[in-house]
Amino acid sequence: MGRVLSERATSGGAATGLITIAGPELAQLTVVTLWASTFVITKGAFAEVSPLAFAFVRFLLMTLLAFAVLAARGGRMRAARRADWPRFVTAGITGYTLYQLGFVLGLERTSPFSSSLLIAMVPLFTVMILAIMGEWTPLRGWLGIGVALAGAVVFLSDKGGGGTRLGDAFSLGAAVAFALYGVVNRPLVARYPPETYTAYTVLAGSVPLLAVSTPAALAQDWGAVSAWGWFAIVYMVVLPVYVAYMLWNWAIARRGVAAATGFRLLVPIVSGALSALLFDEGFGPAKLLGAALVLGGLIVLRLPTRKPRPSNH
Repeated sequence: MGRVLSERATSGGAATGLITIAGPELAQLTVVTLWASTFVITKGAFAEVSPLAFAFVRFLLMTLLAFAVLAARGGRMRAARRADWPRFVTAGITGYTLYQLGFVLGLERTSPFSSSLLIAMVPLFTVMILAIMGEWTPLRGWLGIGVALAGAVVFLSDKGGGGTRLGDAFSLGAAVAFALYGVVNRPLVARYPPETYTAYTVLAGSVPLLAVSTPAALAQDWGAVSAWGWFAIVYMVVLPVYVAYMLWNWAIARRGVAAATGFRLLVPIVSGALSALLFDEGFGPAKLLGAALVLGGLIVLRLPTRKPRPSNH
């Protein structure tokens, strides 16, 4: 009996040790897979559900889920201050209305890999927006921006893998909208619990999004949607948002933001592999070179930098 208990304790300790050593990395790889899969799963769902109808039902369910989570965490529930209402509305419109319209309309017209790579340029647009607002940007940051933009031009010059210029434009618009959302949302993240700012920004973004997509939802033949189509919708509501963000935040708490955010660059790579496997997407030399330059520029942007010290003279 003592030997059995000893073996169980040893195996339990080994499992705990594995989680401590590699758990954050495994969690981040899981999140990367979930985020990358959104592009191929959504693209597949468009065979049965129109993009705007998909956005309608997804965000109707997401809004209900966000407030259900907020109610369940009632101890942390907090009313939004009146002075913050404009910021909540702006964050909701940029992060949900405009981003989601760019995401679904872009993905409908281009490949999952193109969509994921162009949307991965959010950090580039974030730095550019902050620079316009007067925030200091190091020379290395501008180098990363230049390399990534050059890569985007090369990448977009090769459409051998399918897709249209309009689809790419929608995807780039989605990246710009999400970069704006990140800048606008920063004070809200500091002032409110995650459940609070998520619920209010989702609501603010869902109202105009649902209004725009209602005609498509009414025209959709929901009875013809297969079990796979409904699975895709539920998957997109729960896993890439709530499950992924919980794992991501858990990993950040143990490894830090700098170490964790580097994993985000794997999203377009995994998405490209899934797109090649499931949609037979082709990758010509120009496309691969452009993608490599974009990712290289984003890596340069993420390198830690030191702000110049103010002079004492």
